[in-house]
Amino acid sequence: THLQAGGIEMDLLRREVRREGRPVALQPREFRLLEELLRNAGAVVTRTMLLERVWDFHFDPQTKIVETHMSRLRAKLNDGFAEDAIETVRGAGYRIRTT
Repeated sequence: THLQAGGIEMDLLRREVRREGRPVALQPREFRLLEELLRNAGAVVTRTMLLERVWDFHFDPQTKIVETHMSRLRAKLNDGFAEDAIETVRGAGYRIRTT
């Protein structure tokens, strides 16, 4: 019911997210996206994995849906912080920073 990594805390029951103690307001899809990254903290989560787990797509919709939502999530998480909470691993996917 509680996920945590890299200064980000997520309460799944209350549907609340905090970074370094500051509340972060997220839309439902952004919340699910962050949840997947936190559940796999330290590991690379591929675009295909996110499409399947967050959108329930079992095919590539040939859109930038993951990138668009990731950009919005990053903007909200990084507001007021110097370091990006989410790392892009070129050619592989995304990973939540654990340090």
